Amino acid sequence: MFDTQALGSFRKSGEIVARLRKEVQMMVKPGVQALRICDELEQKMRDHGGKPAFPVNVGINEVAAHYTSPPGDTLTIPAGCLAKIDFGVQVDGYVTDTSVTVCFEPRLEPLAQAADEALGNAIRAFRPGVKLSEIGRVVQSTIQKYGLRPISNLTGHKIERYTIHAGKSVPNVGGMNGTRIEEGEVYAIEPFTTLAKAAGAVVNGSSAYIYRYVKPKGATTEDSKKLLAYIQSNFSTLPFASRWLDKTFERETAKKALYDLIKHKCVSAYPVLVEQTGNPVAQSEHTVLVNREGCTILTGP
Repeated sequence: MFDTQALGSFRKSGEIVARLRKEVQMMVKPGVQALRICDELEQKMRDHGGKPAFPVNVGINEVAAHYTSPPGDTLTIPAGCLAKIDFGVQVDGYVTDTSVTVCFEPRLEPLAQAADEALGNAIRAFRPGVKLSEIGRVVQSTIQKYGLRPISNLTGHKIERYTIHAGKSVPNVGGMNGTRIEEGEVYAIEPFTTLAKAAGAVVNGSSAYIYRYVKPKGATTEDSKKLLAYIQSNFSTLPFASRWLDKTFERETAKKALYDLIKHKCVSAYPVLVEQTGNPVAQSEHTVLVNREGCTILTGP
């Protein structure tokens, strides 16, 4: 249960997210650079009085999560694609998280529609005492009604201060987990959909551009010690992008220092996640506050 000040920060964060959700579809167009989307959306968060809770994710087609533009990225939004923009805002460490799918291929529209409907149904079922596995069954049955598949190994998550994944998960498929929703908790609910012929699971890609602070000791060079102190001071335990380091450190210096920190497990990396069989993925997400009767959407109407 959060106190009044914490709830105020959650609500302010959610209001910023809700405002930016309306702008995302205008920002995402074929030919636009992913780096431009990331930089502009993150700056808008700051302009509205928040900070990025994690780097803006731009997931194109089979890329389901954890792709953010690295320094100097030249990736552009391709024609005929399915693009997922996953972003979050933090106010004093209190995070709200959302995702919008923008579709430029009519035959893939059902993927986005199914994700949106599954999210809506999950939110209506989300209340104290309900098992999280039951929410997974709601999501799964909604998606299957469209003749599609949910991504079984991606989940929503409970949120706490400076912690985006706070122990409890919101599955996208049914199961036997007896963990129940409790009043006063905050959750991100995020159905992922893919085609019926797909594996319905994600695997680690070969690249990583998002990182997280893990521990204060282990750096072996002066540059890596300075970088670690900067990361701890500026991002705490929230994820950060390698391109964010360019504002303070020379690029090659930061690259070598970051490698040292990863090698010595001071920092961990989030691999880009891709659908196992290379099929397109859609995503829809809101953050909710659980109340006595149900839940309140913090990131939208």
